[in-house]
Amino acid sequence: MTFVKYLMIALFISLPLNGFAGLQQSSGLPEKRPWRSGLAAYQAADKDKNSDSFSALTQTAELTLPQALALALARNPELAAFSWETRARQGMVEQAKLLPNPEIGVVVENILGEDESRGVQAADTTLQLSQLIELGGKRANRQQIAHLERNLAGWDYETTRLDIIAATSKAFFSLLTAQERLQLGRENLELAEEVLKTVKLRVEAGKASPLEESRALVMLNKNKITLNKSKRELAAALHQLSSTWGGSQPHFKKVVGKYEKISEPPALASINEWLAQNPEIARQQTEIDLQNARLNLAKATGIPDLTVGGGIKRHEDNDNYTFLFGVSMALPVFDHNQGGISSAQADVTVRESQHRNVKIKLNTALSQSLEVFQAAYAEVNSLQIRILPVAEETFESINYGYRQGQFEFLDVLDAQKTLIELREQLINSLQEYHNQRISIERLISQKLGD
Repeated sequence: MTFVKYLMIALFISLPLNGFAGLQQSSGLPEKRPWRSGLAAYQAADKDKNSDSFSALTQTAELTLPQALALALARNPELAAFSWETRARQGMVEQAKLLPNPEIGVVVENILGEDESRGVQAADTTLQLSQLIELGGKRANRQQIAHLERNLAGWDYETTRLDIIAATSKAFFSLLTAQERLQLGRENLELAEEVLKTVKLRVEAGKASPLEESRALVMLNKNKITLNKSKRELAAALHQLSSTWGGSQPHFKKVVGKYEKISEPPALASINEWLAQNPEIARQQTEIDLQNARLNLAKATGIPDLTVGGGIKRHEDNDNYTFLFGVSMALPVFDHNQGGISSAQADVTVRESQHRNVKIKLNTALSQSLEVFQAAYAEVNSLQIRILPVAEETFESINYGYRQGQFEFLDVLDAQKTLIELREQLINSLQEYHNQRISIERLISQKLGD
């Protein structure tokens, strides 16, 4: 048997020690939270879903909320980055499964000497193969750490998905609000033109002072300024919504939705249990599990590993072969990884404290948002049902009475100003209502009603 044959045998023996574990691809993403779970979101290397699936939506002139959300989830660059981060962590999971590589070496002794050792005539050639055997469950702990780090990246992805849903929804309703303000601005301008027309007729008939016409003209110009401001706000809102899916220019002209539709807010007790669906809570628990796994690895690091080796020695002087075997282990005299264990234990305590802190913050945020949500609902409900109808009827009566000479022009201006302010207050209240509803849905990861 030649030396080359022994080398081939050693290489063959090393293969099972190295392991045949293949790389199995997995998304590593956690189960979606219930909020808008039916919408597809960007996933790394999933070209079929990420490429042209939503190209038709970029051709529509009118956009609904589900369409806007579909575009944002499919094309938002931040979500794409987190998806690739999750994929990268999955690669580390596969890497953690692998065994340490064996080491192979060749040692040649008794060469280039004098007399009998001249050249390689008395050489002893040794082929060595060694394998590190990890003790204390180090490899299992590394695998668990890799899995948990992958899970953390998955929770970050899910958190980003929900953040994008919330940001897109708020941008959508901000655009709806801007459209409503523009429409209100046009109605208020028509109202001011109607009042000015009435005043002019009375001034021409000698029944009113020219000063009243000047006041009506001031009110008209004020409404023109407000209308121009609403147009600029609408253009900004169009770009803001488009930016949620990385669009540089809005391809649509308007959004459509039931802006004035409201529903009664739920009680805190009925939705508080849904707070557990918030991915940040699940993430904190995963952080605790990860720190415990790191603590276990720190303890295992203090246990020395074995290095087992063997080899074949060839003696050139007599053409004989002998075999070698050896075992080595570090002596844990000074270093038991005491500092690493102490640090890991402290990190576990830190994560447990952060977990409690996150729960407190989320509960507080939910309570505060629900209070504002309920107040906005009450305000919108009161304005729609009781206050605005009375204000509109009052203005019509005073305006009619002014034409008949029953009221002063200041009464008309006061009624007109009150009506305009109440209409603006309704829009503001509706915007607050929708924003708080979206914030609550983000916190509980659950849709409220329809």
